[in-house]
Amino acid sequence: MSRANSPAAPQGNNANPQVPNNIEGPMRRPRDENVAPPPAQPPQMPQRYKRFSDWKMNSTVRDFLLEEYATLPKMNLHDFLNQCFSNTYNTVNVSMETFVKNPEDYIKDAEILEDIQDTDEFQLLRADIYLSEEKIFTISDWVNGATPEVKNSISPVARGRLNAVQHAVTESEVWFLPRVSVKSCRDVYDSFYNAKWSYVMSGYDAEPLGMKVFDGRPQRIWTEAELNITPKTADFDARVKEGSNGLEIFVLTSEKGWPYNRFVLGYTERCKTICKHVYIRREIMRVWYIIQRGLKAWWMEATAEGPPIHIIIGTSGIGKTCGLGSFLFYSLLHFNEGMLDVVAYFLEDAAFLIYNREGEERGTVDEYERWESAVAAINKMKFENRGHIIMDTRYAMEKLYTQLPSDVWSVTFLTFPKSAHFDEWSANKGGHQIIMNCDDVRDMKAFMAWKKLSIHTGEKVSNRRRYELKREIEDEWKIVEGRINLIGPLPRYIFGLGCYEWHLKRVYDALRAMKKSDKYCYNDIIEHTADWRNDEVMNKLVKIVRVKGNVGGVESYKCQALSLMIRNMMMN
Repeated sequence: MSRANSPAAPQGNNANPQVPNNIEGPMRRPRDENVAPPPAQPPQMPQRYKRFSDWKMNSTVRDFLLEEYATLPKMNLHDFLNQCFSNTYNTVNVSMETFVKNPEDYIKDAEILEDIQDTDEFQLLRADIYLSEEKIFTISDWVNGATPEVKNSISPVARGRLNAVQHAVTESEVWFLPRVSVKSCRDVYDSFYNAKWSYVMSGYDAEPLGMKVFDGRPQRIWTEAELNITPKTADFDARVKEGSNGLEIFVLTSEKGWPYNRFVLGYTERCKTICKHVYIRREIMRVWYIIQRGLKAWWMEATAEGPPIHIIIGTSGIGKTCGLGSFLFYSLLHFNEGMLDVVAYFLEDAAFLIYNREGEERGTVDEYERWESAVAAINKMKFENRGHIIMDTRYAMEKLYTQLPSDVWSVTFLTFPKSAHFDEWSANKGGHQIIMNCDDVRDMKAFMAWKKLSIHTGEKVSNRRRYELKREIEDEWKIVEGRINLIGPLPRYIFGLGCYEWHLKRVYDALRAMKKSDKYCYNDIIEHTADWRNDEVMNKLVKIVRVKGNVGGVESYKCQALSLMIRNMMMN
């Protein structure tokens, strides 16, 4: 408990020296009133269990902020109020985490609420919850990733503690950690460089969902002209014609995984099986065509003024990291028969430098635990090697703005629509924005068909088993289609029951928050503006859709509800 709200200490002879943990300790002889009192002493700060310098970069923010209140996240509201105020104020007894998120729902008296919000416990727990929502989980995340906006959004108590530990940990680790934390990842290069191909074709009426899976590369992949579909703002709501039968998706399989999952190092066998496949849809291929055009202009044709910088903007949960990041990585290594010497891949908590194969020499992969070490390695070789940098981390985009050699190497960013993450790259570095649409229903139907049918590719399946398989897949698709109708076309959440139920709850929470607040208006969000507010409502309810910008070839976007159900509830 914070001292300001601690129960009053017992006075005089009420203090019992036999009671354990007695605040006053043994009873003392009364002071002679004729003797002057000792000079006032400064208040004693609570004794922390660890010195600041004892914490490490990988220590969690929760462990640090709540060190003195370790049981607080598991407490309920009544226990907290009884400990701090000896009164429950006729509140509903909810968990502390639920209360801290929306305290006004439970405490109506403004003065009482202010007293509660002034406690260290409340402020530190609120900071911990907010920072976890902003993906700040460790002290390293706070040091390397927290933007000024994020830091200023938490209370001075929490911010002061984190800044203090940042200074102490940084000073400590500068002297005591190895200068370069890098390790070589053995035997992974060949796995992704020679990734296996398979693909799904539609137009097979006798097959489950009308689709069939094949091994190998498709005979024909969509052309750039077929994929370059961007409606004008006036045609934004027009229904897009469904394409003809043919190639729906293709899948790349790397037994050792991909950079986004750190090449499944330390994964269980079950997780390795799930994480080695990435599916490529039309929108991903469209992005690659645009990037490839820029690379050719810079590296091959020498017609560009500088290396291309692309900022890929898409709704959260559509596979920018898993699908797009992995395919860009694969395609860059094969670009113009291996013309690029190095591909760098930055994640939230690590960076990889992949050195491409040269002649008979095998390619290699180095993993860096610190961004700064990877950037230093890049800057040492930037003039001797041709390279490309993929940034799959919103924090590094801002932090490394002036450190990456974007005047020599090409750069691609993967991000969601919050301009603060990429404004400087667009305005000052000439970054070209590419808007990536969500999956459509056919994409996800094809991927589900691939998941179910790929294990039978090349097998001779009996007619009876074929009939059973067809019925199983079509029944499962009805379930998945129902999920899409509720939460929208987000592959991250629709295929697993646990992920779906968790996200559905978040959608309903966001709808309730929208209903309670007067700052959200359906017309403002959907119809009249493309501005993206990075908050719990927008992130759970809205997707972006590509439209033609007003200036030149710049792509823009409009906002849409993620599903018809969400749209109807937002309007109501």
